[in-house]
Amino acid sequence: MNRFIFSRRGRIAGTATALTLSLMALTACNTGGGGTSPDAPAAEGGTLRVLLAAQATCIDPAVAFSGNERAIVRPIADSLVSMDPKTGEIKPWLAEKWEANPNSTEFTFHLKNGTTFSDGTPVDAEAVKSTFDYITKNLLTSSFRGAGYLRKYVKTEVVDAQTARVVFGAPAPYFLAGATTSTLGILSVSSAKKSPDERCAGDYIGSGPFTLDEYTQGQSAKIVKRQGYQWGPATADQQGPAHLDAINFKIINVSNARSGSLQSGQADVMIDVAKEDIPLLEKSGTVSFGTQPGMPMSLLANSSRPGLKDSAIMEALRTGFDRSSAVRAVLGERYTAATSVLTANLPQYKDESKLLEFNPKGAESALNVAGWTAGPDGVRVKDGVRAEFDVNFTSTYLAASSQMLQLFQQQMKDLGIVINLHDLPQAGLLQTISTHDYDFYVTSLTDVDPDIIRSTATRILDAETLKSSGVQALFDATAQETDPSARAVLFGDVQDALIEKGFVVPICEAGQLVASGQKVQHLGLDFQGYLDLYNTSLAK
Repeated sequence: MNRFIFSRRGRIAGTATALTLSLMALTACNTGGGGTSPDAPAAEGGTLRVLLAAQATCIDPAVAFSGNERAIVRPIADSLVSMDPKTGEIKPWLAEKWEANPNSTEFTFHLKNGTTFSDGTPVDAEAVKSTFDYITKNLLTSSFRGAGYLRKYVKTEVVDAQTARVVFGAPAPYFLAGATTSTLGILSVSSAKKSPDERCAGDYIGSGPFTLDEYTQGQSAKIVKRQGYQWGPATADQQGPAHLDAINFKIINVSNARSGSLQSGQADVMIDVAKEDIPLLEKSGTVSFGTQPGMPMSLLANSSRPGLKDSAIMEALRTGFDRSSAVRAVLGERYTAATSVLTANLPQYKDESKLLEFNPKGAESALNVAGWTAGPDGVRVKDGVRAEFDVNFTSTYLAASSQMLQLFQQQMKDLGIVINLHDLPQAGLLQTISTHDYDFYVTSLTDVDPDIIRSTATRILDAETLKSSGVQALFDATAQETDPSARAVLFGDVQDALIEKGFVVPICEAGQLVASGQKVQHLGLDFQGYLDLYNTSLAK
């Protein structure tokens, strides 16, 4: 793969093919940062050194997927609206006010006056239009969440310079929450003239408190303070310029190497802290944790494959795994085992713990009754079909997923089920989805709206089985329902069906563990559990 190298002082060198709610769990973490008082006044100046855990392969806000990539792009690209991490309330950002029509097919945003992109051009309705048009025309295969938020997108009407009306062909009750994310961050009109590869390399213009100065794909990035910024989100403690002069991001994919750099003073912040490193890091600074809302780490079954339509197999996979013990062993006490296909901090969550209760004897009995008998090698067989399945995943964004799945593999072996693990690069994993060449696909997706399970399932799971099982009809109903209470009931039915009918095996709720040094002040985690560096400062 060729490497992107970007510098505002130079040019792109090299090319590559680019590929409310209750969020109280986030407030349980310490977001004061470092060893200083959270109430201490912010110091001005300095360069924050942040260690990322995995390669930032694309830093186009619309495409950026992992917490590593989002840490870089969030300070560069502002969004129309913001979300309070404590309450889930939608609040102003680039838009000072907004309204939706009764069936949620039209959203009208009234933009603040005086906001500009870093090239000096205004943040206006034309920029909103070009941002959303570009995603729907150029990035539907690479912007997974953008494709979901802009599903059924028709157009953006430029009512006047400061008023943009976003129009959908069907109800889009999930859109406003999506408009708070960096995925739908607003970029300049000139950015829409760039190719996807150029934008992945950082060649775009945002309106945020920082601008991109340097970017070397897979290695590092540097963003610098933007002078004159005065339109921070209403969720922030201040709306003026950032306190830091610059932020340097460096990628170190070995956890204990990141920890060592932080403890020795060579870095200020690191993400993805390993369980065994927490005690030492807490002595020298602060460890913050936020549960990431959305879809927990889960196995999604390709029910068109032999054996995976069998309810006994799926029951064994669901109840034969001691997920609570596995989570404690691999991730530690701050993480929790999944109890549904939505995380527990979403209001539409439905507790499915009874369906997921660890019961190896019950799993074994279900297999026996269904006619799955052990062969000479101990592997169960029924009607000539071996209970042997491939699980495709990537450890790129969560190194601990390998360990978690190895425990799953061991416990399934005890039941006579063979699990073959395949740790693939992200591009390879996406290829298996497009060709439907998998038995199980492992995913964990962060989002603030339950529509994440619809957009994920309809993209990955077998369409015919979704339809014949009645799950697709439930998904269609959720897409049409705009009343929050009725929508929550429908998503409760969806959660029942996805687990009972064997489409999804939830494993654990995802989270972000972040460590910071003594001098770091006001380090934040946003409503999705990602780094929020706008208000961060360094004590003198």
